[in-house]
Amino acid sequence: MDAIVVAGHTPGKNDMLLEYAGVDAGRKALIPIGGKPMIKWVTDALAGSRYVDRLIVVGLDESCGIDFGPKPVAYVPNQESLLQNALAGARRALEDTSDRDHLLMCACDIPLITTPIVDDHIAAMLATQHDLYYTVIDRETMLARFPTSRRSYARLRDGVFCGGDLNMGSSKIMETDRQLWDDLLEVRKSALRQARRVGFGILLRFATGRLSLDAAARRAEKILGVKCRVVRSPHAELGMDVDKPFQLDIVRAELEKR
Repeated sequence: MDAIVVAGHTPGKNDMLLEYAGVDAGRKALIPIGGKPMIKWVTDALAGSRYVDRLIVVGLDESCGIDFGPKPVAYVPNQESLLQNALAGARRALEDTSDRDHLLMCACDIPLITTPIVDDHIAAMLATQHDLYYTVIDRETMLARFPTSRRSYARLRDGVFCGGDLNMGSSKIMETDRQLWDDLLEVRKSALRQARRVGFGILLRFATGRLSLDAAARRAEKILGVKCRVVRSPHAELGMDVDKPFQLDIVRAELEKR
């Protein structure tokens, strides 16, 4: 399968992390960690996977000067948002062949992942037949591995979780009406439109901690028209993304130990 690595940025957005790391705007993927760019830790883990055939890097081009290894690499220009970058990567994957069963989606800022973690998580997702797999990690798992990570969590009926940054979808996702994707991009700007799209009842259950993972997946299925599954991962590294300066310090310390 293709592994789409989202390394883009939102134009015009100020980022304290980039100032702290001393890199130019829009170059988060190139933050140096342990002697190489942050994205290289991620792509090395992905490229070593027995499931990954090709890397699709969104937000960078050949001028970045990174050797991504022996597996083929395709580049996609940066878009205007995270979701648009992900969709652009998926469209690029399907330009070459429309018969790919699954597309792997990965953020460029989880440099602590390793090939064994990638393979184990992909195998867990492939254990069932769904069109969209979304990763979550239990708060206890995150705190046991990274007690100072200060991740953002959501309280659900099943427990307290943060999102993971290695997810997977089938080519069927791209068959979803383009207008729906446009709507999903727009509702981010309005709480009222979010409620109308997701449903006031679902939002109320979420706000009161009574929404279950299965119920969330079923609602996503209704909205997207594809089979969805939430995957609970035991790998805290999938949720240890680098968004703040102190999180960069955490991963730098971890990788220096290696």
